[in-house]
Amino acid sequence: MSESRTVYVLLGFLTWRPMSGYDLKRSIARSVGNFWSEGDGQIYPVLKRMAGKGWIASRADDGVGGRRRRIHEITEAGRAVLQAWLRAPVDEPPPRIELLLKLFFGDEVAPEVSLTHVEAARATAIYRLNHLQSIAEDLRERREDDPRAAFWILTVDYGLVVTEARLRWCERAMDELRRLHGTEQYSRHPVSSQETAGEIKS
Repeated sequence: MSESRTVYVLLGFLTWRPMSGYDLKRSIARSVGNFWSEGDGQIYPVLKRMAGKGWIASRADDGVGGRRRRIHEITEAGRAVLQAWLRAPVDEPPPRIELLLKLFFGDEVAPEVSLTHVEAARATAIYRLNHLQSIAEDLRERREDDPRAAFWILTVDYGLVVTEARLRWCERAMDELRRLHGTEQYSRHPVSSQETAGEIKS
């Protein structure tokens, strides 16, 4: 499909109910925001383009406190576009993971520099794992009557499996980097992680 993925994200959420741009932004952040993000600079221009193509219908509305806003509703044409995209093969570009890129060239700095990066990744993984576990519990306990919940839970389960694997990898990488620290092979890199970080920031 040649359209920006933002189009399909917005169409998907508009199958739930009519929403304003703010509603869409908030719904994205609270759900698929764990694995997909969209900024204001993407959402509003795409909504305007979708309306021009007849995929959504937009109308002015006086919101809470008399605030004027535009409400967007998916049309049958828009639903057909969304369903065609859902049926199309997944087109997934290669990931860009800065941590792995830095580790790949890690022999250029002291092992403790890489160790600091991996320790930070481990802390992030623990936080993310706890966050995803709370979402999974909420979905299973409170939303099982919603037919969409089974699909939502699948996406959360994916995040849990990937994050658990990342956490296990961090533990192994930290053990290996601690082993390398202080060995003669890497003694040519006396620079500390704090000094390196300071150079990058300056």
